Amino acid sequence: MTIVNAQEMAAIYGGIAKALGATAEEADIFARCHVRADLRGMYTQGAAIIPYAVWLLEQKLAFFGAPFKILRDEPGLALVDAGYGVGVIVGTNAMNLAIEKARNAGTGSVWVQHGGDFNMTANHVLQAVEQDMVGIVMRNENPRVVPWGGRDPFFYTNPIAVGVPTAEEPPIIIDMAAGSFSVGQVVMAARDKRPLPSAHVVTSDGIYTDDATKIVIDPSYRESGFSGGIVTLGHKGLIWALIVELFSGLLSGTNTSNKNNYEPTAERPWDEGAFYMAIDVSKLRPVAEFKAATDEFARALRSVTPAVGFDNVIVPGEVEARKEEQRMKEGVPVRDEDWQDVINTAIRLGVKID
Repeated sequence: MTIVNAQEMAAIYGGIAKALGATAEEADIFARCHVRADLRGMYTQGAAIIPYAVWLLEQKLAFFGAPFKILRDEPGLALVDAGYGVGVIVGTNAMNLAIEKARNAGTGSVWVQHGGDFNMTANHVLQAVEQDMVGIVMRNENPRVVPWGGRDPFFYTNPIAVGVPTAEEPPIIIDMAAGSFSVGQVVMAARDKRPLPSAHVVTSDGIYTDDATKIVIDPSYRESGFSGGIVTLGHKGLIWALIVELFSGLLSGTNTSNKNNYEPTAERPWDEGAFYMAIDVSKLRPVAEFKAATDEFARALRSVTPAVGFDNVIVPGEVEARKEEQRMKEGVPVRDEDWQDVINTAIRLGVKID
Protein backbone atom coordinates (compact mmCIF):
# COMPACT_ATOMS: atom_id res chain seq x y z
CA MET A 1 0.00 0.00 0.00
CA THR A 2 1.07 3.56 -0.75
CA ILE A 3 0.06 6.23 1.79
CA VAL A 4 -0.90 9.47 0.07
CA ASN A 5 -1.68 12.81 1.67
CA ALA A 6 -5.21 13.95 0.84
CA GLN A 7 -4.02 17.39 -0.29
CA GLU A 8 -1.46 15.78 -2.62
CA MET A 9 -4.22 13.58 -4.03
CA ALA A 10 -6.45 16.57 -4.65
CA ALA A 11 -3.66 18.46 -6.41
CA ILE A 12 -2.94 15.53 -8.75
CA TYR A 13 -6.60 14.79 -9.48
CA GLY A 14 -7.29 18.46 -10.09
CA GLY A 15 -4.24 18.71 -12.34
CA ILE A 16 -5.46 15.78 -14.40
CA ALA A 17 -8.86 17.42 -14.80
CA LYS A 18 -7.35 20.75 -15.87
CA ALA A 19 -5.08 18.96 -18.38
CA LEU A 20 -8.24 17.56 -19.95
CA GLY A 21 -9.98 20.91 -20.24
CA ALA A 22 -11.68 21.44 -16.88
CA THR A 23 -12.24 24.91 -15.51
CA ALA A 24 -10.86 25.66 -12.06
CA GLU A 25 -14.30 25.04 -10.53
CA GLU A 26 -14.77 21.76 -12.40
CA ALA A 27 -11.29 20.59 -11.46
CA ASP A 28 -12.03 21.33 -7.80
CA ILE A 29 -15.26 19.29 -7.90
CA PHE A 30 -13.53 16.44 -9.77
CA ALA A 31 -10.72 16.32 -7.22
CA ARG A 32 -12.96 16.72 -4.19
CA CYS A 33 -15.36 13.92 -5.16
CA HIS A 34 -12.63 11.42 -5.97
CA VAL A 35 -10.60 12.25 -2.87
CA ARG A 36 -13.66 11.89 -0.66
CA ALA A 37 -14.24 8.42 -2.06
CA ASP A 38 -10.63 7.54 -1.18
CA LEU A 39 -11.00 9.02 2.28
CA ARG A 40 -14.17 7.06 3.01
CA GLY A 41 -12.64 3.75 1.92
CA MET A 42 -14.38 3.62 -1.47
CA TYR A 43 -11.15 3.81 -3.43
CA THR A 44 -12.60 1.85 -6.36
CA GLN A 45 -14.56 5.10 -6.86
CA GLY A 46 -11.47 7.21 -6.18
CA ALA A 47 -7.88 6.43 -7.19
CA ALA A 48 -8.74 3.18 -8.94
CA ILE A 49 -11.26 4.81 -11.26
CA ILE A 50 -9.14 7.81 -12.32
CA PRO A 51 -7.69 6.08 -15.42
CA TYR A 52 -11.21 5.10 -16.48
CA ALA A 53 -12.47 8.67 -15.96
CA VAL A 54 -9.60 9.86 -18.16
CA TRP A 55 -10.44 7.23 -20.77
CA LEU A 56 -14.05 8.45 -20.91
CA LEU A 57 -12.84 11.99 -21.54
CA GLU A 58 -10.26 11.01 -24.14
CA GLN A 59 -12.78 8.82 -25.98
CA LYS A 60 -15.22 11.77 -25.97
CA LEU A 61 -17.76 9.83 -23.95
CA ALA A 62 -17.75 12.58 -21.31
CA PHE A 63 -16.92 16.29 -21.44
CA PHE A 64 -15.86 19.09 -19.16
CA GLY A 65 -17.76 22.29 -19.90
CA ALA A 66 -20.84 20.42 -21.13
CA PRO A 67 -24.07 22.46 -21.06
CA PHE A 68 -26.41 21.79 -18.13
CA LYS A 69 -29.67 22.41 -19.96
CA ILE A 70 -32.91 22.53 -17.97
CA LEU A 71 -35.61 21.03 -20.18
CA ARG A 72 -38.49 21.29 -17.70
CA ASP A 73 -38.59 23.53 -14.66
CA GLU A 74 -41.25 23.36 -11.95
CA PRO A 75 -41.19 24.66 -8.37
CA GLY A 76 -40.33 21.25 -6.93
CA LEU A 77 -38.75 19.42 -9.85
CA ALA A 78 -36.64 19.73 -12.96
CA LEU A 79 -35.59 17.63 -15.93
CA VAL A 80 -32.05 18.28 -17.15
CA ASP A 81 -30.03 17.30 -20.20
CA ALA A 82 -26.44 17.29 -18.96
CA GLY A 83 -24.87 16.87 -22.40
CA TYR A 84 -22.67 13.92 -21.38
CA GLY A 85 -20.86 16.03 -18.84
CA VAL A 86 -18.38 14.48 -16.42
CA GLY A 87 -20.47 12.53 -13.92
CA VAL A 88 -19.21 14.10 -10.69
CA ILE A 89 -19.69 17.61 -12.13
CA VAL A 90 -23.21 16.78 -13.32
CA GLY A 91 -24.07 15.11 -10.02
CA THR A 92 -22.84 18.07 -7.98
CA ASN A 93 -24.80 20.55 -10.09
CA ALA A 94 -27.94 18.40 -10.09
CA MET A 95 -27.98 18.03 -6.31
CA ASN A 96 -27.32 21.77 -5.89
CA LEU A 97 -30.39 22.40 -8.04
CA ALA A 98 -32.43 19.90 -5.98
CA ILE A 99 -31.32 21.65 -2.77
CA GLU A 100 -32.27 25.06 -4.17
CA LYS A 101 -35.74 23.78 -5.08
CA ALA A 102 -36.14 22.10 -1.69
CA ARG A 103 -35.49 25.42 0.07
CA ASN A 104 -38.42 26.91 -1.81
CA ALA A 105 -40.82 23.99 -2.17
CA GLY A 106 -39.84 21.69 0.70
CA THR A 107 -38.64 18.96 -1.64
CA GLY A 108 -36.61 19.20 -4.80
CA SER A 109 -36.34 16.42 -7.39
CA VAL A 110 -34.05 16.55 -10.40
CA TRP A 111 -33.99 13.98 -13.20
CA VAL A 112 -30.91 13.95 -15.43
CA GLN A 113 -30.47 12.67 -18.95
CA HIS A 114 -26.97 12.04 -20.36
CA GLY A 115 -25.33 12.51 -16.99
CA GLY A 116 -22.49 9.99 -16.89
CA ASP A 117 -20.83 7.92 -14.16
CA PHE A 118 -20.83 10.00 -10.96
CA ASN A 119 -18.65 7.52 -9.02
CA MET A 120 -19.36 7.38 -5.25
CA THR A 121 -23.11 7.91 -4.87
CA ALA A 122 -22.63 9.10 -1.28
CA ASN A 123 -20.83 12.23 -2.52
CA HIS A 124 -24.09 13.73 -3.67
CA VAL A 125 -26.31 12.81 -0.73
CA LEU A 126 -23.63 14.32 1.51
CA GLN A 127 -24.20 17.61 -0.31
CA ALA A 128 -27.78 17.59 0.97
CA VAL A 129 -26.81 16.40 4.45
CA GLU A 130 -24.35 19.27 4.79
CA GLN A 131 -27.28 21.64 4.16
CA ASP A 132 -29.37 19.93 6.89
CA MET A 133 -31.43 18.11 4.29
CA VAL A 134 -32.15 14.50 3.51
CA GLY A 135 -30.65 13.42 0.19
CA ILE A 136 -31.60 10.58 -2.16
CA VAL A 137 -29.62 9.69 -5.31
CA MET A 138 -29.73 6.82 -7.81
CA ARG A 139 -28.47 6.01 -11.33
CA ASN A 140 -28.57 3.36 -14.05
CA GLU A 141 -26.08 2.58 -16.84
CA ASN A 142 -25.07 -0.43 -18.97
CA PRO A 143 -26.08 -4.01 -18.05
CA ARG A 144 -23.70 -5.75 -15.67
CA VAL A 145 -26.14 -7.33 -13.21
CA VAL A 146 -28.20 -10.48 -13.65
CA PRO A 147 -31.69 -10.62 -12.10
CA TRP A 148 -31.93 -13.24 -9.38
CA GLY A 149 -32.46 -16.65 -10.97
CA GLY A 150 -31.27 -15.56 -14.43
CA ARG A 151 -28.00 -15.73 -16.32
CA ASP A 152 -28.02 -12.69 -18.65
CA PRO A 153 -27.00 -9.18 -17.52
CA PHE A 154 -30.05 -6.92 -17.57
CA PHE A 155 -29.43 -4.15 -15.00
CA TYR A 156 -26.49 -1.98 -14.07
CA THR A 157 -25.40 -2.25 -10.42
CA ASN A 158 -27.97 0.57 -10.01
CA PRO A 159 -26.52 2.39 -7.00
CA ILE A 160 -28.82 4.13 -4.57
CA ALA A 161 -27.85 6.34 -1.65
CA VAL A 162 -29.78 8.03 1.14
CA GLY A 163 -28.25 10.57 3.52
CA VAL A 164 -29.76 11.79 6.80
CA PRO A 165 -28.29 14.65 8.87
CA THR A 166 -27.41 14.22 12.53
CA ALA A 167 -26.21 16.44 15.36
CA GLU A 168 -23.34 14.64 17.14
CA GLU A 169 -23.41 11.22 15.50
CA PRO A 170 -21.93 10.62 12.05
CA PRO A 171 -24.58 11.26 9.37
CA ILE A 172 -26.55 8.17 8.44
CA ILE A 173 -25.36 7.36 4.92
CA ILE A 174 -26.82 4.38 3.10
CA ASP A 175 -24.84 3.78 -0.09
CA MET A 176 -25.58 0.47 -1.78
CA ALA A 177 -25.99 -1.27 -5.09
CA ALA A 178 -28.75 -3.59 -6.22
CA GLY A 179 -26.14 -6.16 -7.22
CA SER A 180 -24.52 -8.38 -4.64
CA PHE A 181 -21.19 -6.67 -5.39
CA SER A 182 -19.99 -3.54 -7.10
CA VAL A 183 -18.11 -3.71 -10.40
CA GLY A 184 -14.97 -2.59 -8.57
CA GLN A 185 -15.23 -5.38 -5.99
CA VAL A 186 -15.53 -8.03 -8.69
CA VAL A 187 -12.64 -6.68 -10.76
CA MET A 188 -10.40 -6.41 -7.69
CA ALA A 189 -11.27 -9.96 -6.61
CA ALA A 190 -10.32 -11.21 -10.09
CA ARG A 191 -7.11 -9.20 -10.01
CA ASP A 192 -6.15 -10.69 -6.61
CA LYS A 193 -7.42 -14.17 -7.54
CA ARG A 194 -9.39 -14.39 -4.30
CA PRO A 195 -12.92 -15.75 -3.88
CA LEU A 196 -15.84 -13.40 -3.44
CA PRO A 197 -17.78 -13.64 -0.15
CA SER A 198 -20.60 -15.57 -1.85
CA ALA A 199 -21.43 -17.31 -5.12
CA HIS A 200 -23.14 -14.29 -6.64
CA VAL A 201 -21.51 -13.92 -10.02
CA VAL A 202 -22.76 -16.01 -12.93
CA THR A 203 -20.83 -17.32 -15.93
CA SER A 204 -22.14 -16.99 -19.47
CA ASP A 205 -23.25 -20.62 -19.33
CA GLY A 206 -25.38 -20.00 -16.26
CA ILE A 207 -23.19 -21.28 -13.40
CA TYR A 208 -23.32 -19.27 -10.15
CA THR A 209 -19.84 -19.01 -8.61
CA ASP A 210 -17.65 -17.05 -6.18
CA ASP A 211 -14.73 -17.02 -8.66
CA ALA A 212 -14.55 -13.57 -10.23
CA THR A 213 -11.93 -14.73 -12.75
CA LYS A 214 -14.67 -16.81 -14.41
CA ILE A 215 -16.43 -13.66 -15.64
CA VAL A 216 -13.88 -10.81 -15.69
CA ILE A 217 -12.25 -10.58 -19.11
CA ASP A 218 -9.26 -8.42 -18.17
CA PRO A 219 -8.70 -7.75 -14.44
CA SER A 220 -5.91 -5.27 -15.18
CA TYR A 221 -8.55 -2.88 -16.53
CA ARG A 222 -10.82 -1.16 -14.01
CA GLU A 223 -13.93 -1.31 -16.23
CA SER A 224 -13.16 -4.73 -17.68
CA GLY A 225 -15.93 -6.32 -19.67
CA PHE A 226 -17.70 -9.33 -18.21
CA SER A 227 -18.34 -12.68 -19.88
CA GLY A 228 -21.16 -13.21 -17.38
CA GLY A 229 -22.55 -10.91 -14.74
CA ILE A 230 -23.01 -9.92 -11.11
CA VAL A 231 -26.12 -11.36 -9.49
CA THR A 232 -28.77 -9.36 -7.65
CA LEU A 233 -28.98 -10.28 -3.97
CA GLY A 234 -32.16 -12.31 -4.07
CA HIS A 235 -35.61 -11.00 -4.90
CA LYS A 236 -35.06 -7.92 -2.72
CA GLY A 237 -32.05 -6.88 -4.78
CA LEU A 238 -34.15 -7.35 -7.90
CA ILE A 239 -36.78 -4.99 -6.47
CA TRP A 240 -34.15 -2.34 -5.67
CA ALA A 241 -32.83 -2.61 -9.23
CA LEU A 242 -36.34 -2.10 -10.57
CA ILE A 243 -36.88 0.96 -8.37
CA VAL A 244 -33.69 2.54 -9.70
CA GLU A 245 -34.70 1.81 -13.30
CA LEU A 246 -38.07 3.46 -12.68
CA PHE A 247 -36.64 6.62 -11.15
CA SER A 248 -33.45 6.93 -13.19
CA GLY A 249 -34.33 5.56 -16.60
CA LEU A 250 -38.08 5.57 -17.15
CA LEU A 251 -39.04 8.81 -15.40
CA SER A 252 -36.09 10.72 -16.88
CA GLY A 253 -36.97 9.52 -20.38
CA THR A 254 -33.64 7.80 -21.00
CA ASN A 255 -32.72 4.18 -21.62
CA THR A 256 -33.23 1.47 -19.09
CA SER A 257 -29.98 -0.42 -18.47
CA ASN A 258 -30.83 -3.32 -20.76
CA LYS A 259 -31.03 -0.92 -23.72
CA ASN A 260 -27.46 0.25 -23.08
CA ASN A 261 -26.03 -3.14 -24.04
CA TYR A 262 -23.57 -1.89 -26.67
CA GLU A 263 -20.03 -0.59 -26.88
CA PRO A 264 -20.23 3.20 -26.39
CA THR A 265 -18.71 5.54 -28.98
CA ALA A 266 -18.43 9.31 -29.29
CA GLU A 267 -21.35 9.17 -31.73
CA ARG A 268 -23.40 6.92 -29.46
CA PRO A 269 -22.51 7.09 -25.75
CA TRP A 270 -24.56 5.20 -23.20
CA ASP A 271 -27.93 6.89 -22.72
CA GLU A 272 -28.22 6.61 -18.95
CA GLY A 273 -30.23 8.53 -16.38
CA ALA A 274 -30.05 9.67 -12.77
CA PHE A 275 -32.33 10.96 -10.02
CA TYR A 276 -31.48 13.44 -7.26
CA MET A 277 -33.77 14.48 -4.42
CA ALA A 278 -33.37 16.83 -1.47
CA ILE A 279 -35.86 17.14 1.40
CA ASP A 280 -35.73 20.29 3.51
CA VAL A 281 -36.15 19.01 7.08
CA SER A 282 -37.01 22.49 8.36
CA LYS A 283 -40.27 22.42 6.42
CA LEU A 284 -41.40 19.43 8.51
CA ARG A 285 -39.95 20.05 11.98
CA PRO A 286 -37.22 22.10 13.68
CA VAL A 287 -33.85 20.99 12.35
CA ALA A 288 -32.21 20.76 15.77
CA GLU A 289 -35.07 18.60 17.03
CA PHE A 290 -34.84 16.32 14.00
CA LYS A 291 -31.07 15.93 14.26
CA ALA A 292 -31.27 15.16 17.98
CA ALA A 293 -33.92 12.52 17.29
CA THR A 294 -31.74 11.02 14.55
CA ASP A 295 -28.82 10.85 17.00
CA GLU A 296 -31.04 9.07 19.52
CA PHE A 297 -32.20 6.62 16.85
CA ALA A 298 -28.63 5.87 15.73
CA ARG A 299 -27.49 5.25 19.32
CA ALA A 300 -30.44 2.96 19.97
CA LEU A 301 -29.61 0.97 16.84
CA ARG A 302 -25.96 0.66 17.84
CA SER A 303 -26.92 -0.48 21.36
CA VAL A 304 -28.81 -3.57 20.17
CA THR A 305 -27.22 -6.60 21.85
CA PRO A 306 -24.72 -8.10 19.38
CA ALA A 307 -24.96 -11.71 18.26
CA VAL A 308 -22.15 -14.20 18.73
CA GLY A 309 -19.22 -13.27 16.55
CA PHE A 310 -20.14 -9.57 16.32
CA ASP A 311 -18.81 -6.63 18.35
CA ASN A 312 -21.80 -4.39 17.80
CA VAL A 313 -24.43 -3.28 15.34
CA ILE A 314 -22.98 -0.77 12.86
CA VAL A 315 -24.99 2.27 11.82
CA PRO A 316 -24.59 2.90 8.06
CA GLY A 317 -22.07 5.67 7.46
CA GLU A 318 -20.21 5.53 10.76
CA VAL A 319 -17.31 3.38 9.55
CA GLU A 320 -16.78 5.62 6.51
CA ALA A 321 -16.96 8.76 8.65
CA ARG A 322 -14.29 7.41 11.00
CA LYS A 323 -12.06 6.52 8.05
CA GLU A 324 -12.50 9.98 6.55
CA GLU A 325 -11.51 11.69 9.78
CA GLN A 326 -8.52 9.41 10.36
CA ARG A 327 -7.23 9.54 6.80
CA MET A 328 -7.41 13.33 6.64
CA LYS A 329 -4.81 13.27 9.43
CA GLU A 330 -2.75 10.20 8.56
CA GLY A 331 -3.03 9.90 4.78
CA VAL A 332 -4.92 7.57 2.46
CA PRO A 333 -3.79 3.99 1.80
CA VAL A 334 -3.99 3.10 -1.91
CA ARG A 335 -2.91 -0.09 -3.66
CA ASP A 336 0.57 0.45 -5.07
CA GLU A 337 -0.37 -0.42 -8.65
CA ASP A 338 -3.46 1.78 -8.58
CA TRP A 339 -1.55 4.80 -7.33
CA GLN A 340 1.18 4.16 -9.90
CA ASP A 341 -1.52 4.14 -12.60
CA VAL A 342 -2.68 7.56 -11.35
CA ILE A 343 0.88 8.92 -11.39
CA ASN A 344 1.55 7.50 -14.85
CA THR A 345 -1.68 9.04 -16.14
CA ALA A 346 -0.79 12.42 -14.62
CA ILE A 347 2.72 12.39 -16.09
CA ARG A 348 1.39 11.41 -19.53
CA LEU A 349 -0.95 14.42 -19.40
CA GLY A 350 1.87 16.78 -18.36
CA VAL A 351 0.76 17.25 -14.75
CA LYS A 352 3.56 18.33 -12.44
CA ILE A 353 4.22 15.79 -9.68
CA ASP A 354 5.98 17.20 -6.60
